[in-house]
Amino acid sequence: MHIGERDKWLEEVAKTCSVTLAILNTKAENEGYISEADQMMSDVCLAYLYLLNVCDQEGVLFEAPIFKTITDKTIH
Repeated sequence: MHIGERDKWLEEVAKTCSVTLAILNTKAENEGYISEADQMMSDVCLAYLYLLNVCDQEGVLFEAPIFKTITDKTIH
């Protein structure tokens, strides 16, 4: 996967997470509670968006092909 294709894919996943979070939020507001499955999906989406942001801030996403990025950087 080329870097440009990877960047596009990462952004599409981020958009999907944002839409999913909005849907889950509306559902929780309408129903007055959040199910365990919805909470888990919300946690996964938030974790992805957080890690994407951290990686972007640290510059580990866009400077090298994915294999080199994985082997050269560790995020704690």
